[in-house]
Amino acid sequence: MTARPAPPEDAAALVRLRLLRLLTDERFHPGELVGSERALAERFGVSRSLLRQAVDRLEDEGRVRRATGRTGGVFAHDGRVQRHLNTTMGVPEMVRRQGMRVATTVLRAELGVPGPDERRALRLGEGEQVVRVVRLRRVDDVPWSLDRSVLPARRYPGLLQHDLTESLYATLTARYGLELDRADETVEAVPATAEQAQLLQVAAGAALLAIRRTAHDVDGAAVEHALDFFRADRTRVHLQKLGANWKRVARRERGG
Repeated sequence: MTARPAPPEDAAALVRLRLLRLLTDERFHPGELVGSERALAERFGVSRSLLRQAVDRLEDEGRVRRATGRTGGVFAHDGRVQRHLNTTMGVPEMVRRQGMRVATTVLRAELGVPGPDERRALRLGEGEQVVRVVRLRRVDDVPWSLDRSVLPARRYPGLLQHDLTESLYATLTARYGLELDRADETVEAVPATAEQAQLLQVAAGAALLAIRRTAHDVDGAAVEHALDFFRADRTRVHLQKLGANWKRVARRERGG
């Protein structure tokens, strides 16, 4: 007797199991590219529509994530957001490229007097003001980070009138002609304060990743000083080391 073909839902379940076996046998690490949908469909000898059904299930289970675009594909996943340190890309775009949804709430945006450390970092003179922006970011509806940016007010007149829920760098580039060149960042683990814990929905004292950053434009001027706090249980830090020609590589990536 000829065996009947498996119903579509059973076929998708079988492909899901094969994908899981691939993730385990090949020891894919979270954040690592497993392959494009086309390549995986060809590898398993199934249609792309059937492959997508299997990927949908694994995505719902939090085992993989799907990203679109030139650098897209199916990635191993463990629920964490990968925070890249070797790019000046804005956080919203960084998160979206990982196939996740990001939403930003502005908690505070105001003019103020810089503290001594802020004045040094931004190389400000006496009497100069700064714009302070504090934002809460959620990824897939779960709190992820608290971002605190301090910017020289004279360089960005009227900044508080703009929408600050999207990428701050994108706004500064489009509205003020900013050309970012580099960002010096330091990462350390710190315990969450009571206020941070409440906003990020973690226990007081839970581990956070604090990233202190000073960004510079192509002329070497300091254009932002920031201190961001990320939930350690939802964040992975990624750093790419470049070789002796790192300056040339950086210029090429900027299109210079």
